[in-house]
Amino acid sequence: MNVDEQRRAAGEAAAALVRDGMTLGYGTGRAAAAALEALARRKLEIRGVPTSERTAALCRSLGLGLTTLEETPELDLCIDGADEIDPEKRALKGGGGAMVREKLVALAARRRILVIEEAKLVPRLGTTRGLPIAVLSFGWSSTLRRLAQVLPGAARRPELNDDGNVVADAPIPAGVDLMALADAVKRIPGVVEHGLFLDLSPEVLVGTPQGVRVL
Repeated sequence: MNVDEQRRAAGEAAAALVRDGMTLGYGTGRAAAAALEALARRKLEIRGVPTSERTAALCRSLGLGLTTLEETPELDLCIDGADEIDPEKRALKGGGGAMVREKLVALAARRRILVIEEAKLVPRLGTTRGLPIAVLSFGWSSTLRRLAQVLPGAARRPELNDDGNVVADAPIPAGVDLMALADAVKRIPGVVEHGLFLDLSPEVLVGTPQGVRVL
């Protein structure tokens, strides 16, 4: 299977876990979209909280029911993608800038499924990309300077995310203690959230050339 086929296979495996009447977290990204498309084909009576405006628009086009965390604060299942996953099933997310909503939705779910293609499995987080960090637009340049003291090389993206936050990306040093790094970044005034998903105990469905593997 090529990469698109791997994503579709993993997405279909995730969609197969959903039952009528469930409340879901709808993830963002290509792999999550593959799962949503597979869900729509099953024509179940479900509702979900989208993690981005792009995902919300896709759900409307597919006829998938929507809800909010205010209406539905506890979710049965969250299906999302990831940019990287290491051997301990720790995830790096936020390539699309949606990590704030993605983390809130993941925390609301009793069960968390991450859908990826095999290339997203890495020996350490930060292998293929930097750490996405959402920063308040107010005073963002000062926040970025403070952030660069912890993570040299931090740089902002030109566009804002759906919440109006500036998004920065910063290289993750090899060998760094990820829990300590996550705590240090979160303590910086002006930082809203980061893309380290370290202790959410996800189930990972990996699309591979040989089929779907479950971590």
